[in-house]
Amino acid sequence: MDIATLTPEAQFTLAELEAKFPPRTLSEGARVTRFGPSPTGFMHIGGLYTSLVSRRLAHQSGGRFFLRIEDTDKKREVDGTVGLILASLATYGLSPDEGEIADGQELGDYGPYRQSERKPIYQSCVRWLLEQGHAYPCFASADELQELRDEQAKRKVQPGYYGSWAIWRDKTAADVAAALAVGLPFTVRLRATGTRDERVTLPDTIRGDLEFPANQTDVVMLKADGMPTYHLAHVVDDHFMRTTDVIRGNEWLASYPMHAQMFDLMGWAPPRFAHISPIEKQDGGSRRKLSKRHDPEASVGWYMEAGYPLGAVTEYLLNLIDGRFEEWRTANPGVSHEDFKIELEHMSRSGALFDLAKLDSVSRDVVGAMSAKAIYDAALVWASGHHPDFAVRFAADPAYSQAILDIERHGERPRKDIVRWDQLHTDIGYFFDDRYAELLGEAQDVFKALQPAAPQGLLAKVAAAYDPAKDRDQWLEWLRELGLEFGYAPNAKTFKAAPDQYIGHFGDLAGVLRVVLAARRNTPDLHEMMQVMGKDRVVARLSAATRW
Repeated sequence: MDIATLTPEAQFTLAELEAKFPPRTLSEGARVTRFGPSPTGFMHIGGLYTSLVSRRLAHQSGGRFFLRIEDTDKKREVDGTVGLILASLATYGLSPDEGEIADGQELGDYGPYRQSERKPIYQSCVRWLLEQGHAYPCFASADELQELRDEQAKRKVQPGYYGSWAIWRDKTAADVAAALAVGLPFTVRLRATGTRDERVTLPDTIRGDLEFPANQTDVVMLKADGMPTYHLAHVVDDHFMRTTDVIRGNEWLASYPMHAQMFDLMGWAPPRFAHISPIEKQDGGSRRKLSKRHDPEASVGWYMEAGYPLGAVTEYLLNLIDGRFEEWRTANPGVSHEDFKIELEHMSRSGALFDLAKLDSVSRDVVGAMSAKAIYDAALVWASGHHPDFAVRFAADPAYSQAILDIERHGERPRKDIVRWDQLHTDIGYFFDDRYAELLGEAQDVFKALQPAAPQGLLAKVAAAYDPAKDRDQWLEWLRELGLEFGYAPNAKTFKAAPDQYIGHFGDLAGVLRVVLAARRNTPDLHEMMQVMGKDRVVARLSAATRW
């Protein structure tokens, strides 16, 4: 058999590869983990979830986290996806220690980190397997393979390419030479060694020991284009990149026996495995995987577009990853989430349930713990990319914008109404004069519909007497006394006791001022709002409203 013809791009012996990619010099217990996405045009939130687990485990042990682009299927590759993956990881603070760090730029000694550039490494390993008799070329056509499947279905036997169904398994060197001579396309398959009664055990870090039937399938390792399948690439790459912990989706559990067999035939110790269940969504009475086709929240880009704070997304994912995180956060309110130590043993064996209400709750807490300056900086970055008109307004006077954001953020029960940056345009837009002007028609309609109606002269009196130097208690006393002049009871209790003596109560008076100053009925604390707006703006709006 002409093995060189079957593996024309093989360049190394196994000994040369071992020397080229030596064991890493890391401290004892350090973990080496990786994220291996395929560049197919989409960054799934599950990818962020897996990267967070992998990177955190590596870093908390003093190890390394690398990015490997698994781009062996060129038909499915979408231009620009690698850039999207890199940007997503960087945005959420998950940039790799090694791997592709920018288009065409790599960092690390165990590359190339794109599988499409590692063909000589794969073919060198396959050449060795062929030499040892652990692999063989298969020239079966698509039609022949379909005929096998049809016959297996007819006989109701296990489907697959194995045993007597593996029609090229025992072909002679002459048969192979004849097929090569006429230019038949071929793949290279593993010569499976498993038997019907043999079992293999997977010591899964999350799930404990799992038992599977040994692999009996002669799986394809090299495709007709000379590129590896996932099965071969995983084994070769995770050995020579010296991965200690493979953290991947549970859809690969069934493939473990063939991977274990490959590691064994190559004479390599396998890494530790942890198989993560997918993030799920409640759909009526059942649960299903988050789908990129049906669920916009499956895309990392959706969280960016919606303006969820980056820390909120990270903390929500940590809640899904390790059930202890919520209790840890409660006990450590001012500590960075980076200090939380993930333990795979605490991950759920069933799929984590995506809960938008919980994400919003986490986001409120995260924003509530941020300073006004931090909120301003993060919101401005988001707005600059997603809402440029608001960004210009927001950035025109940073001190004013930050003062707006600081309203009701102090005291025992700080304000926690901000969930996403995309709500700020609506929630605080009225503070800015150009946006307030756009809301005037709406404000006038609400004002005219107020019950009780604002008494004649009220707004002019408030405008003339407003003194921003008064503290909150002084301001309340002044406004209550002024309200009495116009028939407003000082509080709801007094009004209820004698409704015929008043036109309304203090809350109604405050409602009038809110509509005039903010073009809406609900606002933050009125005293703080007026303080932040400043006397000139408050007086100007009150005075203009006397003509409504």
